[in-house]
Amino acid sequence: MGRGFESRPHRKKGDFFSLFSFMEYFVYIIQSEQSGVFYKGYTSYPSLRLEEHNSGKSRYTANKGPWKMVYLEKMPDKKTALIREKQLKRVNPTYINWLIHQEFNIINH
Repeated sequence: MGRGFESRPHRKKGDFFSLFSFMEYFVYIIQSEQSGVFYKGYTSYPSLRLEEHNSGKSRYTANKGPWKMVYLEKMPDKKTALIREKQLKRVNPTYINWLIHQEFNIINH
């Protein structure tokens, strides 16, 4: 007999999180058609996120658009997407232009 700390079937690790295992994550790069500047981020809904950027719902990208999606890469999970986003935020425009033209860029398919 325990004191209420036993593992309960409805609280086992994985039950709650398994509900979200179907979610897909992407890193993306959008480019301002006005200034050419790039913005990098991650999302589960790329087309919706682009729409948010173009409608001024993102503070940094507001008033700098219109924006176009130039790079999209699928990630296996949220953690990997966050790590990749941070990497992309540190790269130079030459590398970004190289990435945009790569075969693994979903936009190119």
